Amino acid sequence: MRRLRAAILALLVALPAATGVAAGSVARASSSHRGEGALAPDTVHGVVFDSLLLRPLAGATVIANPGGISTTTDDQGRFTIGGPQRLRQLAVFHDLLDRTGIGSLSAAVDSSARDALVVATPSIGTLWSRLCPGSSRVRGREGIVFGVARTADGTTRVAGARIRASWESDTLSVAGQASRTVEARTDSIGNFYACGVPSVENLHVIGYSQQFSSGYVWLAGDSVPLLRQDLFLGAAGTTGAVRGLVIDQSRAPLAGATVDVEGLDGSSTTNAAGRFQIANAPTGSRMMLVRAVGHTPAMVPVNVLDRDGEEIRALLERTVVLPAVKVKDAGRSPMRRVEYEERRKSGFGYFLDSAQFKSRFDTRAIFLGAPGVTIDARSLTRQWQMYFPSAAGFCPANIWLDGNRADTSVLEATPKETIAAVEIYSRAMIAPQQYVPSGSSCGVVLVWTKAALRF
Repeated sequence: MRRLRAAILALLVALPAATGVAAGSVARASSSHRGEGALAPDTVHGVVFDSLLLRPLAGATVIANPGGISTTTDDQGRFTIGGPQRLRQLAVFHDLLDRTGIGSLSAAVDSSARDALVVATPSIGTLWSRLCPGSSRVRGREGIVFGVARTADGTTRVAGARIRASWESDTLSVAGQASRTVEARTDSIGNFYACGVPSVENLHVIGYSQQFSSGYVWLAGDSVPLLRQDLFLGAAGTTGAVRGLVIDQSRAPLAGATVDVEGLDGSSTTNAAGRFQIANAPTGSRMMLVRAVGHTPAMVPVNVLDRDGEEIRALLERTVVLPAVKVKDAGRSPMRRVEYEERRKSGFGYFLDSAQFKSRFDTRAIFLGAPGVTIDARSLTRQWQMYFPSAAGFCPANIWLDGNRADTSVLEATPKETIAAVEIYSRAMIAPQQYVPSGSSCGVVLVWTKAALRF
């Protein structure tokens, strides 16, 4: 993290133009602050500014030393803090700083900056120049994912491991840059910096080397261009225990919830106290899917270590009950549409509608470039197959057309113009379970025609 620490040294920046303070300047101290005695009463006024998102940082905790006196910034990031003796140092804490890996901000208080002290995060430009030297910034892909790669013993750092960050949407593709993947390598002490990811897109991050690997870790896009994600890499064939508690939004335990860990066939179920334990999960960082009837599924990151890890706590919120759908004719078409929209809003899987693949040549072309999908085509006979990655290499996709089992020959016979939407789940654990055949751990593809969804 040496490069990140160096970037955070330059934390004092100019106040926004609205404050009336010119760039690089600070107001002079008032007469009440002229005394330099150790016990002189002191007051400091200032603002905490987020240079990553270019806005004041509201709700930040500011602690002054000596004395440990604290206050909270207002909606404009402003604060006033005072104490019985002269203040020398300020420290700032906030959830944003934790998520970005910055941790906290600090600023020395001197006689020239007591009425207009600014404490700020580094800008993405500053971070990029120090963390990603030699890399070109592409508009919309200025995000940085960084962290430390360790083995599943929890302490040993892994040098030379590959780190891959990928994303599903192609809305940010530019000419000559169709790839939706960024790769990096860990340095001699296990640090990595994956530069050039879109901060607004959901990311999938994985680490691997010849001896060790993690599962995919899912990072939700939230517009912040700097994210820290440490990874634990396990050796092939090694397992560890995962234990935890599943609760609802009232903090009551949820019995009968289903828990799946990526890379492990089979599920665990919570007991009457809402607790679960899985003894043979593959080691490394990976995702855990928690589901319960009447609740919205949750994806939870989990680090499976060689030794007993920390207890995982998963919170499930009740599913919002949608208004009843008035069925004017027989069949499941209206309900299919509702179920499709619910899955699309949940954030699991990759979704395409007819507007997105309108320009594709044929039905097979809809799936080209989709995340996790491999197409094996024999162009002379027009035969093609669809595969997903698996522990054994690749496995054939579980394909459904309008809720009925199908295969690629059925899709090939379905005109592209009749297809309304496609759902792609690269792993069985994130797919709707009614579409995962018993004993299968491979991904799922759902294809819906316009007639089925009433599009």
